[in-house]
Amino acid sequence: MALPLRWSLAAIGVACFVLGIIGALVPGMPTTIFLLLGSFFVTRSCPWIEDRMLAIPLLRPYATFIRSKEPMSRKARITALSMMWTSIVISSIVLGFAGKLTPLVGGFAALLGIVGTVSILMFRRQLAE
Repeated sequence: MALPLRWSLAAIGVACFVLGIIGALVPGMPTTIFLLLGSFFVTRSCPWIEDRMLAIPLLRPYATFIRSKEPMSRKARITALSMMWTSIVISSIVLGFAGKLTPLVGGFAALLGIVGTVSILMFRRQLAE
């Protein structure tokens, strides 16, 4: 991989980790997605950066989830799906009352909800033996 590309991926990864740290401290801002993206980018550029970032005490609980190979529990799937769809519905209601919910925005939110649902259902699922 070319050096400029590696540095670019590393910079994007570190920026995602910084956003993840901010998300761990600021209510309402996501954490896990930024840590997953950060891991994705730095693993492809400088894996040692991922080790350093996930060694930060604030991020250690997420590191166990990110690095785990265990199937996602049914309870975790239900919680993730419930939180995601609750957020989508509340956001749609707020946008509707504000007069900003157009068919395009509503359709896009529903499409993203479907993609998120499929992703959660497929993420580290238990395979039949």
